Amino acid sequence: MFRSFCLSAILTLSLGTGLFAQRIPGRGPIGGPAREAALIERWSQMPPEQRRKALEKVPPERRRRIEEQLRQYQNLTPEQRQQLKFRSEMFGQLPPERQEFARRLFRQFNQLPAERQNMVRDEFQSLRAMPPPDRRARIQSDEFREKYDNREQMFLRQFSRLLNPGLPPPQPNQGR
Repeated sequence: MFRSFCLSAILTLSLGTGLFAQRIPGRGPIGGPAREAALIERWSQMPPEQRRKALEKVPPERRRRIEEQLRQYQNLTPEQRQQLKFRSEMFGQLPPERQEFARRLFRQFNQLPAERQNMVRDEFQSLRAMPPPDRRARIQSDEFREKYDNREQMFLRQFSRLLNPGLPPPQPNQGR
């Protein structure tokens, strides 16, 4: 169960991708995804005037991203917000090498076209729910190979490895 929360965190944190390196006025940079939900929450809970003043100090493109992410966050149900916070905390409990591996996978995922991201996300959710033997069988199936291009297959294989804490993360150029 811990692994599935960690895995979900990778994809769920797309809500706040641009906030990883954001600064909160008067504080240093935020260190990573484990604090992501807290950062979004903090911006969200600022009084409007304080938020406006803080956002005036942010470059326009970054400001636009923050405002969009705040809108997305505010549209979440309380349960979804709590789940995002929990997943973020679980991600923070991964060893540093697994966190870095997850970040690389997340960057690769974000480079996929939007329509392919949806397909890969759905497959990821399915793989996450499977026991390891079923997951391996799915990844080795002809249907899997026909449905996803090489890059997507590599991403899903590596993501599957992240689900299995007994295996070391693959090297960046390693597909299996």
